[in-house]
Amino acid sequence: MLGSPTLRSKILILISVPLILELALLGTVAHLQNQAEDEAKRAEYSRRIADEIIALTRDIVSVKAYFGEEDSMQPNPNLGLEYKKLAESIDRHFEKLRTLTEDKPELSKSLNKALDSLRQSQSLLKETRRRYRSALRHSEADRVLIWVRLRNISIKLSNELLNLGDVGKAVADASPENQRRFREEVQLVLIGGGVANILLTLLLGNILTRSIVNRLTTVNDNSVRLALDRPLNEPVSGNDEIAHLDKVFHNMANQLREASRKEKAILENASDCICAFDSGLKFISANPSCEEFFALTPEQIISTYLLDYLNQEDNEKAIAFINKIKQGMSQNALAIAISRADGEIKEVLWSAQRAPQEEQQDQGEIFSIFHDVTELRNAERLKQEVVVMVTHDLRTPLTTVRNYLQFLSDGLYGDPGEKARQYLPGAQRSSERMMRLIGDLLDIEKINSNMMDLNKSKVSVQKVFENIIEQSSSFAYELDVKLKIEPADFFVVADQEMLLRILANLVSNAIKFSPKDGIVTLSAKSISKVVTLTVANQGQGISPDQLERIFDRFQQAPNQTARTSGGSGLGLAICKALVSLHGGKIWAEADPSHGTQFHFEMPIADED
Repeated sequence: MLGSPTLRSKILILISVPLILELALLGTVAHLQNQAEDEAKRAEYSRRIADEIIALTRDIVSVKAYFGEEDSMQPNPNLGLEYKKLAESIDRHFEKLRTLTEDKPELSKSLNKALDSLRQSQSLLKETRRRYRSALRHSEADRVLIWVRLRNISIKLSNELLNLGDVGKAVADASPENQRRFREEVQLVLIGGGVANILLTLLLGNILTRSIVNRLTTVNDNSVRLALDRPLNEPVSGNDEIAHLDKVFHNMANQLREASRKEKAILENASDCICAFDSGLKFISANPSCEEFFALTPEQIISTYLLDYLNQEDNEKAIAFINKIKQGMSQNALAIAISRADGEIKEVLWSAQRAPQEEQQDQGEIFSIFHDVTELRNAERLKQEVVVMVTHDLRTPLTTVRNYLQFLSDGLYGDPGEKARQYLPGAQRSSERMMRLIGDLLDIEKINSNMMDLNKSKVSVQKVFENIIEQSSSFAYELDVKLKIEPADFFVVADQEMLLRILANLVSNAIKFSPKDGIVTLSAKSISKVVTLTVANQGQGISPDQLERIFDRFQQAPNQTARTSGGSGLGLAICKALVSLHGGKIWAEADPSHGTQFHFEMPIADED
């Protein structure tokens, strides 16, 4: 069973049917035109025959006029010449008529009869003139018979010529009527065919356009209904492109409704405040969770301004933040404090994004998410207070213990005895380790609280390497490890003390994890606008699953020995935090056959 025609097929039918009718009309007109031309040729043919017959009749009449009496038979040279000329003219006309009537059997038959009569007349005239010239005289009765025969033949010839002329005349007379009839038929065909073609085109066009327009109206109405969230019309009938478009539109509408339903469910059940502002930070929409942030219902929040809930300092930060968002700049979440309608303060992280495809950057909606970090900030402050308190309370007694151990070691309280001297170095190392751990904890909290200030300057990488070698040479000598520097003629923008601390931690770790007679190498290379500094050892390497985790707090390499133990687990975490403060990154690479390499980046200094 054939399916319904497609829209393309319908358009082709609308175009091809009038064209086919037009071609048929042109063929009919061409046929009638050919008939009219044939009729004109026949008229011209009849005219030529008539002209020849008229000329032939004129010559025969001349012959009868000159030689129709007995006196004309007298020997007269001039008359003989005239007769000869007329006879030749008659022969020429007969020859032309013979040529014209070759393909016309009836005319050719009539012409042959006339020609026979002419030959008989010529023979009688020639015989009569011959006898007169030879002085032969006939009796009156003979002459009468000869002239009677000649007259009969002449009458017969005239009748046959007249019959031949009548045939040509009939054809010539009928030709104008036939041509008129052909012209009328051409006009009728042109007018009738043109009208029929127009009517057929209008009919097919009306049927096709009505089918297309009606269904396109349905599709357009569906788009309006979709925008107004109303039920769509029933799918349009057919199997053409419009029906396929309507089917795709229904599928799209179903998917949009499903996506809208999911989005609405997410917005209504989200714990964060999700809302939209206009360019002046006036609320346009808000989800139910916004009530927890502002102590107002979503309906009450609408048409209020965000700046009404912020203090003066946060107002300035919010305006600067939103101006960058309007300019299309990507921004990290902004920490601000919201004063709720009931007076409670909420600390939030504000993320915002301008609506895409807005023609004007300073106009359009701004989508925002407020994430409540009040409890998190309180917990961090509490943790910092606890850490500061604990470290402060630990540092004071530890300082006393370390000083006392040092006094014992120096003999200020007399000889402590052999056994005490045996355990004093271990006690001193433990106290020093505790002091370093407390210092590291304080530094970590300072960095996380943005309380660590950097004193950046132009620093020579080569000189920093030399200082680190000088500081670490005794520790390397103790563990039978060699330190090596590759030429590093670079300058970076960094806090020199922080850079020394990063390298000191990395070199200390590299020495601890290097085998005896191993080599720790310090190198640097410049790529683009950064300098990558590398500390490499020849140890066993770190397993790939540990490469990322070793930069977390209190993470240490597994399978440590007495040679490598004793660390706080905060050294690499501090290195990562300090590198981040400089805007760089740090990472590790390990190879069981070549050891471990720690790389970190620092911004390169301009030549100026």
